[in-house]
Amino acid sequence: MFKTKYRAVLDEYEKFWERKNEVRPILNLTYRKEGTTPYRAPANLVERWLDEEFIFTAHKHNLEVNGYLAEGIPFLFTNLGPGCLAACIGGSYKLAPRTVWFDRDPIVNDWENPPEIALNEQSEMWQHLMRLQNKYSTDPDVCFSITDLGGIMDVVASLRSTEPLLYDLYDYPDEVRAFTKKVTELWFKAFDSQVEQVRKAGLPFNSWMNIPSEKPWYPLQCDFCAMISPKQFEQFVLPELVQQVNYMDRSIYHLDGPGEIPHIDMLLDIPGLTGIQWTSGDGERPLWDEKWFGLYKKIQDKKKNLVLLGGINERDMAGAERLIKSIDPTGVYISIWASGREKAEDIVEKVTRWSE
Repeated sequence: MFKTKYRAVLDEYEKFWERKNEVRPILNLTYRKEGTTPYRAPANLVERWLDEEFIFTAHKHNLEVNGYLAEGIPFLFTNLGPGCLAACIGGSYKLAPRTVWFDRDPIVNDWENPPEIALNEQSEMWQHLMRLQNKYSTDPDVCFSITDLGGIMDVVASLRSTEPLLYDLYDYPDEVRAFTKKVTELWFKAFDSQVEQVRKAGLPFNSWMNIPSEKPWYPLQCDFCAMISPKQFEQFVLPELVQQVNYMDRSIYHLDGPGEIPHIDMLLDIPGLTGIQWTSGDGERPLWDEKWFGLYKKIQDKKKNLVLLGGINERDMAGAERLIKSIDPTGVYISIWASGREKAEDIVEKVTRWSE
């Protein structure tokens, strides 16, 4: 479908999506080429987040100094901060060194007079997104990501503020559901626009997870759900998740830490959900720790794909071996960063052997 020197690698990713990779997990393996250095750090926050020329030049340079093995593939992450949809439908944003905040100036102050929201294609954030992706679309061998629009309830939390929204689930449930429905409609409008832009460029569909696909997909999430009960998840989060899953060809849910595990059974029971990406979270044991092996088995028993970002560390190969030997490689994706080509080759050889 795509004319690129990475055609064979993209074929391997299609095997992942269809759960047909059987020899070993898909390994998105990247390493730094010897004698190279990354691009200079941004001079300020505006350059870091909003200077399209700097962002494009830095990303292109960093792609060139990296090497790729196994299913490693270069891509450009359209990173405007998690949940940037909020700033495109009436909200604001605040730049920070490591992220962009969208909840610092909430626009929903009460539910008797909620604001009218709409996808503002003239907003600064949306215009920046379009300009950046127009630059990204010029290289046929580098796929760029659909930006991180955010989880629907997370966008609602940005526009309302998290703590008040938690009380609102009890005090104004109907109003919250009505507003969530409006955000969902705008989410789909923004998603469709992103899909069309990737399609016009003739590139694979991708996301911040860097899992290319010949069919449109998106990583679903709800970080807000770590603070609510399964009953509230079922009432306020699950309906929109099911709607999203049914809307697109493929989908991976971003399960962000132990606080979200109480909702795993409802997620795994969504028929069209392709898989789960697990993040153990700050202060928790690493992805290769045996603490999580039961979770991985539950996911795989439901015939869902398993995505582990940074799941193998070259400094802890004993843990990596336990991980690989505990899972079925079918439908498993692992992203890895190695410090050099020799170590990257060693990882591929060992993971292949451990998967036998």
